[in-house]
Amino acid sequence: MAEYSPMMQHYLETKEKYKDCILFYRLGDFYEMFFDDAINVSRELELTLTGKDCGQEQRAPMCGIPYHAAENYISRLVSNGHKVAICEQLEDPKQAKGIVKRDVIRIVTPGTVTETNLLEEKRNNYIMSIFQKGVFFGIAVCDISTGDFYASEIKEENNFERLLDEISRYAPSEIIANEMLYNCSEEISKIKERFDVYISTEEEEKFSEEIDNLYNQYEILCDNGEKLKDLEQRLFAVSAINGLIQYIEDTQKTKLEHINKIIIYTITKYMALDINARRNLELTEKLRDKSKKGTLLWVLDKTATSMGGRLLRRWISDPLIDVFEVNNRLDAVKELKEDVMMRGELVSSLKGVYDIERLAGKVSYGSARDLNSLKASAKKLPEIKKLIENSKSHMLQNLYQDLDELEDIYTLIENAIIEDPPISVTEGGIIKLGYDPEIDELKTAMTDGRTWLAKLEATEKEQTGIKGLKIGYNKVFGYYIEVTKSNLSLVPDRYIRKQTLTGGERYITEELKELESKILGAEEKVVSLEYKLFTQIREQIKSQIQRIQKSAMVISKLDVLASFATVAEDLNYCMPQVDNSGIIDIKDGRHPVIEKMLPAGSFVANDTYMDKDENRLSIITGPNMAGKST
Repeated sequence: MAEYSPMMQHYLETKEKYKDCILFYRLGDFYEMFFDDAINVSRELELTLTGKDCGQEQRAPMCGIPYHAAENYISRLVSNGHKVAICEQLEDPKQAKGIVKRDVIRIVTPGTVTETNLLEEKRNNYIMSIFQKGVFFGIAVCDISTGDFYASEIKEENNFERLLDEISRYAPSEIIANEMLYNCSEEISKIKERFDVYISTEEEEKFSEEIDNLYNQYEILCDNGEKLKDLEQRLFAVSAINGLIQYIEDTQKTKLEHINKIIIYTITKYMALDINARRNLELTEKLRDKSKKGTLLWVLDKTATSMGGRLLRRWISDPLIDVFEVNNRLDAVKELKEDVMMRGELVSSLKGVYDIERLAGKVSYGSARDLNSLKASAKKLPEIKKLIENSKSHMLQNLYQDLDELEDIYTLIENAIIEDPPISVTEGGIIKLGYDPEIDELKTAMTDGRTWLAKLEATEKEQTGIKGLKIGYNKVFGYYIEVTKSNLSLVPDRYIRKQTLTGGERYITEELKELESKILGAEEKVVSLEYKLFTQIREQIKSQIQRIQKSAMVISKLDVLASFATVAEDLNYCMPQVDNSGIIDIKDGRHPVIEKMLPAGSFVANDTYMDKDENRLSIITGPNMAGKST
């Protein structure tokens, strides 16, 4: 049997390493798929199936997509439950000897999507790792686009039910399970039955109990913000964390600098809401069609930023049970509700802030446009800080203290990057004039080359006295000075003969050679220098990621608090008194969702009284549609 062609051999070797993925194999301006991948993808994405000579009697089935349109196709495949391995050309085909070097640079899975246009703005895209040992579980959850990373352990009664509750809390788009859990077909079936989630397994050794690396590379915090120093007491969580970190690094092919903090939380910090309570209360999505309209989130979401929208969703999913923290939030909302001027200006300023949280995640590979979005956001931070400077509530004052204005980052981007840069960072046209002397000189060479040549020609005419002297150019010799035969006696010694003509001679000088080098090499050099300088600027900003993330969290909290205050004013909500007395006493209670769904003024308010002694239970009777559920 004939051998496969060298290119096809390399394709098959690469595919062997990524059997569970659809392999996007870069050939020139296209990503190509072959054999079964081509057949499946052509059917799923309705692409034309063709063939390619591969050294065998039969042509290999093939389908392809233009590389610049890959994002949309990858999105469709990932949303259909596939992993996509992107195999890129690692060298310039023009300079390659033999077959072009290629390798997989990234694997895209449902939980590792980072492209902003493929993600919901106001929803986290979580990937969850679950480690099972005996009847206990460790869980780790990360949103790669924002860097949020949480972990916990489940070591009590009804552990599997509690695990389902935690999956419900985060609604991950992908789950990585260790082999012990993955081989429990009954449990895996229950997870798949209840959640629309992609599940795969990784080798047991990836879920290691290694602790030192975690302490060295990450800030490990409790859910109260203090540093945690007893990881050796939480080995189930450690194994889940290590399994998830390993999976992220395996798929992204790099260490992600913006994932730098891991919060180890205790499940009892928040109100226990089991999977059925979350679904039936319709907190963030409707039971029937998963839509937002008709949920508590729909009523409360007046956030101005994407990151505020995501934090609001988290706060609704994780109700606080600490009275002090609840009242802290309420006091801040009260102040913003009563100070209409401050709130109005705050909301107006927040609308100018982009998604700093996800921009921080893109700093290491982002475009010049991403940096400009970060700059525009940083420009708003001083005015936001000024607005809450004289606030009275404890929470707003803490946010004022914590808000870093990022002035150095703003100044760096403002001085370096042009206002409307191109999408690609490798084609030049990114750096402002005045930022780098060498780039300025090269850009001047590109634009002023003709002027320089005209000046040089005038100078040479004056110095030599040769009136008919002229500077010309051809592709073979480059720039030259041409002198007719009648003027050869006036040619100075510094002229170097380049070519003899019938009617005269052509020369070059050191000065002309320097000009030629500047003019002809300027464009190539400027592109290379701009890219080098741009990557240095990115690295500078990358070193400040934690500051950017801290400011993003402050902005998110201010946005949610302002949203609550706006809703409270619009719907005439009052501030509750929250304490540990064990009494629920509501006068004229109104169901936020049902009231908003009904015509104005038609909702009937209800009183409620319950306590922990004699009034622990209320039996509510009445005909269908009489309002018992409300």
